[in-house]
Amino acid sequence: MNKVLKFFLDNKEKRETIVNKDIRVYGWEFEYDYHMTGSLTKYLFEDFEVIENIAPITNDNRDGRVKPNYYITVHDTGDTRDYHNAGFWSNVVKVQEWEQGHYSASFQYVTGNDGIFHNIPDNEIGYHAGDSTYYDYTLYDTLVTGTNNNPKVTISEDGYYEVDGKKSVLLAPRVHREKNGEVVLDRLPKTSDINDQGVLCKLIDGKYFIGETYYSPGYGLISNRGGNNNSIGIESCINLGSDIYLTWQKTAKLVAHLLKENFLEMSDIKQHHYFSGKNCPQTMRMNGLWEHFLSLVSFERRILDFLDEGYIIKLECDDPNVDSLGRIKKLTDKTIKYKIITIYNGEKEELELEL
Repeated sequence: MNKVLKFFLDNKEKRETIVNKDIRVYGWEFEYDYHMTGSLTKYLFEDFEVIENIAPITNDNRDGRVKPNYYITVHDTGDTRDYHNAGFWSNVVKVQEWEQGHYSASFQYVTGNDGIFHNIPDNEIGYHAGDSTYYDYTLYDTLVTGTNNNPKVTISEDGYYEVDGKKSVLLAPRVHREKNGEVVLDRLPKTSDINDQGVLCKLIDGKYFIGETYYSPGYGLISNRGGNNNSIGIESCINLGSDIYLTWQKTAKLVAHLLKENFLEMSDIKQHHYFSGKNCPQTMRMNGLWEHFLSLVSFERRILDFLDEGYIIKLECDDPNVDSLGRIKKLTDKTIKYKIITIYNGEKEELELEL
């Protein structure tokens, strides 16, 4: 058995691990209930294709500034109208107009059942994360040392960042809000003010560095900079009538390619929430499916390595409840039999599996 088939065997889905549940889809226009069913595997058996629909450089939502990418930012559109698919939103960015008038936001990609659309060049800034374009990804020395690659960042009683309980020399942003020119809130920050994805903290040569942070008065949370300037923004559609899990798998495939192309790690995938405190991607977050989405990305990223080595990977399944991409239309009590087929250097191998 070759390493690709072994990977599929070792990571075979079980019925209890496949998403098969009712969720709530959240949109600013309306919400709706939706039964979500996963796929035979976490790999979407579909060629990676991107539809180029780049906004003109004359647009005011594409100013052309080039910045390095340190993150990939995942959003959802928060838009549940049935015809507001990826093509719709891509064209909105391109022409800067929609039903409500002028549209000034922008994002590098938007994904939906109708495809992956590319709107802004990857190396240019976009207006999607809510953290302004005045601040770049920057690291500040905390003067705290350690060995933990995943430290916990908290805030001391007097407002300084702490790394694994050790007080740093860096002040956390003050909680401050004004309304109509008057101060309505002003106090020292607390650990509970930090967004739930945390604060950027890097261990470099035994020393901890914390990124540029700020207090977002709109969402009432301490958030990170670098979303607009230093990340590739992806909007994922949640429009009524679409297969949302398919959209997420397409998004995961895109993210896997972007990780490879930009030499980024899984830890560099962030929610919109990380940069502004906004509850976005809301449907993933509210239904506890963010970690599952990351597992889709991780799986796609590993398969991408196999494809780059020259492996051809195919799915064969005759079950009427499974489509050619591996999407399960309906999960019944009946056993689903399928094959993973690989071709490498002209040699064909098969692995028979069942769910």
